[in-house]
Amino acid sequence: MKLVLVVVTLGVVLQGVVCGVAQCDSNATDREDCGYSGIDEDECEGKGCCWEPVSPNPNNEPWCFYPPNFAPPPPPPPSPPSENCNNDGYRVDCGYSGITESECEAKGCCWNELDDNPNNLPWCFAPNMNLPPAPQTPVPPPGTPPFSAEEVETMMGYFMANLNVDDSGAVVAAPDTTTPGGSYYYHWMRDGALSMRALMITNNDTSIVDYHMTKYTEWVLGVQGEVDPNNIDVRIEPKFEIPSGDPYTGGWCRPQTDGPGLRAGTLSLYALYLINHGGVGFVKDYLYTNNPSDARRGGAIYYDLEWVNANWTSAGCDLWEEVTSADLFWNRYNFRYGLEVGAQVADVMGDNATASRWRATAQEIQSTLPAHYNGDYVYESTNRLMDSAVIIAFNDGYLNDGFFAPNSEEVSGTIATLNDVFYSTFPINAIDDQIGLPGILYGRYPGDVYAGGNPWILNTAALAHLYYNGAVETLRTRRLPGPKALENFRRAGVTLPRNPTYRDFARAVVQEGDNIMYRIRHHVEPYDFHLSEQIDKNTGDEIAASDLTWSYAEVLLAMYYRENAQSGLI
Repeated sequence: MKLVLVVVTLGVVLQGVVCGVAQCDSNATDREDCGYSGIDEDECEGKGCCWEPVSPNPNNEPWCFYPPNFAPPPPPPPSPPSENCNNDGYRVDCGYSGITESECEAKGCCWNELDDNPNNLPWCFAPNMNLPPAPQTPVPPPGTPPFSAEEVETMMGYFMANLNVDDSGAVVAAPDTTTPGGSYYYHWMRDGALSMRALMITNNDTSIVDYHMTKYTEWVLGVQGEVDPNNIDVRIEPKFEIPSGDPYTGGWCRPQTDGPGLRAGTLSLYALYLINHGGVGFVKDYLYTNNPSDARRGGAIYYDLEWVNANWTSAGCDLWEEVTSADLFWNRYNFRYGLEVGAQVADVMGDNATASRWRATAQEIQSTLPAHYNGDYVYESTNRLMDSAVIIAFNDGYLNDGFFAPNSEEVSGTIATLNDVFYSTFPINAIDDQIGLPGILYGRYPGDVYAGGNPWILNTAALAHLYYNGAVETLRTRRLPGPKALENFRRAGVTLPRNPTYRDFARAVVQEGDNIMYRIRHHVEPYDFHLSEQIDKNTGDEIAASDLTWSYAEVLLAMYYRENAQSGLI
C-alpha cells in the first residue's frame, strides 16, 4: 500500500522532493519564473518549485523557479458542452467577439445561433444552471453622478490618510501587510507619483496640497540620495521602506524604469503651479536648481529626467511588475509626458538647452509609439499584448495634443477589444448584467492569475476616466471622432444616434463612464466606500489589498474629469 501511495503522489510532489538537492542546482542567469511578485518560500516550494534568494540581483532573476528540465503537466481536456443548453431567455456570455462554434464548445459552453436576436443574446453561452431570477438593481436616471459629493469627500478622506505617512512625505501603497502578494506597506515610486498627481488635480484645498507636495519633495530628494543596495541606479528602484526611505532589498521585479518619468512629471506639474503663484523660489531651491553639481543634483526634476533622457531605450519591468521589456507602451508614453512637461519647467527656469534636449528625446520616443497600434488595439509589449496598462497610460500620459487622443480610433479600438476580453473573463460581469446593472469591470490582462485573477477597481475607474476624457477632448475640439472611432465606440457599447453631433457623442461617452462608475459603486457601497485592490470575479466582494491608495486616486480622478465633461455639456 505504501508503494502504491508513493506512485500515485509522485507526479504531484516529485519536483518539490528533489528541489532541495541536485535538480534545483541552477545558474542564477538561467531560471524560469515559477512564482509571482511577493511569493514566499513556503508557497514556492508548495508548488513543487525551487527557492533560492539572489542578492544582489541586478538582472532581476526569480527567487522561485522551476527545476531544470521541468515539463509542466498538460492542461486537462475541456469539459464537453453541457446537455442543459435550453436557454433562449437570459444567457450568460461564455465567449468573445468572433468566437466560433468549435472554440465555444471546446470551453464546455453552449452554442446556439439566433437569426432573430433583438436583445443581442450571445450565441456562445454558459450552460443553464437553473438559477432563480435575480432581483433588478435600480439604475439612476441619466446624468446622475455615480457618487454624491459627500461620498467623494469620504473617499478623499481615506485617500489622504495614506499620504505623508508619519510626516515622512511617503505614500503608502496600502496600509495592509497581509495581501496575497505580501505586505503593501511600502512607498512604491510609481504609485506615489501618480497618487500625488491625483492629489494636486482633485483636492481644492491649496494649503493641504502645498503641505503634502512639500513633504513629498523632501521624500523624493531623500531617496534620490540613497546608496542603492541592489547594484542598480536608485532612481529605478521599485519601492522603499516607510518611514526610513531605504530601498527594499528583497526579491522583486527590477529595474522599474517608469518611476523617474512619472515622478518628474508630477513634480513638474507642481513646479509650473508654483511658478504661476509666486513660488519660484521653492522650485529653484529644490525642484530645478540649474546646477547639476550641487547637493541636490540639479533638483528633483532635473535628476530624474536626466535618467530618462539617457536611458529611455533600456529594459524595465511592466506596470504590474511581472514581465520585462524595452518597449512597454506604458513606459514610453509616460516618458514622453514627463520629458515634455519637464521641458516647460526648464524653459521657464532659463535652461533652454536642456529643454531642447528633452523635447528632442520626447519626439524620438513619440516616433516609436504608433507601431504599438496593430489596427485593432494598442498593445503593451510583444510579450504582453492585451493589457489595461495602456488604458491607464492613455489618461496619465496624454498631452492634449491629439496623439492617442481619448476619442481616437486607436483608443476606442483598444477599449472595444478589452471589453470583449474582460466581459467573458469575469463571471461577475454577466451577473451584474443579469440584475440590470450597466457598465463593465476590468482586470489587468487576459490570463492574470494574481490572487485568482480578478477585476481591479483602479483599472475599471481608469476606463471610466478615459470615457470622460473622451468627452472633454471632443468638447474642447468641437469635432466628432472619425467613422472608425465611432464604429469602435458602438462596438464597445456606447449608445449613439445614427448621425450624432459632437455634443451627442460627448453626452453618450459621459453616460458610458457613469455606467462603469455605477458598477463600481454597487460593489464598494457595502464597504462604506473603502476601496480595495480587487473585486472578486465570482462574488463581487472586495478582496486583496484593502484601502489601496491607487484605487482611491483613480476613482477621484474619474469623478473630477466627469465634472469637467458635464460642465461642458451644460
